[in-house]
Amino acid sequence: AMNNQFDELAKGLAKSVTRRAALKKCGAGLAGMALAVVLPLKPMAGGPSPMTASVTDPPGDAIFPYDLYDGPVPPWIDIVRGSVTLTRGVFRFEIQVGADIPANGDPGLTPAVNHLGSTFGIQTDRKPAGHFKFFGQHGSYYFNFLVGALYVAQDAGVGLGVGWHGFLQGPNGITEIPLVIRGDTFMFEVNASSLGDPASFQWAIGSECDPVPIPEESNRTILVVDYAPDNGYATWPRQ
Repeated sequence: AMNNQFDELAKGLAKSVTRRAALKKCGAGLAGMALAVVLPLKPMAGGPSPMTASVTDPPGDAIFPYDLYDGPVPPWIDIVRGSVTLTRGVFRFEIQVGADIPANGDPGLTPAVNHLGSTFGIQTDRKPAGHFKFFGQHGSYYFNFLVGALYVAQDAGVGLGVGWHGFLQGPNGITEIPLVIRGDTFMFEVNASSLGDPASFQWAIGSECDPVPIPEESNRTILVVDYAPDNGYATWPRQ
């Protein structure tokens, strides 16, 4: 019986080593997965479990805060679920929305949409927070970093071409990051060091649909149409 148990253990270890080698060969991060199958984030055998926090949001609750456009909020920025996971020094962010995400994210509204998307706001330190906020919310959200997915329909004023982009925005400006779109879900990753290696932080997701370039945004021209959670912040790791 002892020999049989040892054989089973040896087979399990061999499978683990083979999987490790295969993953290493494929490469880490989303950059190499843009045109490939997205592997689920699961802990390696014997490795640490990933630290995850998530929120859900009712579908169909995305609305424009005032009457500007001639149509409804596009369902591909109606937040349904969001999650943040830390694995081996990399934060993975996911936002599930209310419809499959089209390659052309411009909903064709009047007036013309400049850009739209869904963004994680991250508050790593309350004292210096305030670089960024979500306009249009009755309460106040203040963040040190924004990490999200953005569709640029016209010149957004930050050097991103027409199409979908992942981005990280912090005190030092905006940086494009790899973005994977799979069905109804946005996925993007950043190194923990890019956020200051936080041990914990508060966060919320906001979706926006704006008629003006990013440098011209104000309380009346950045339209946050959905929030998750609907009030207050979520916490990572979940407490």
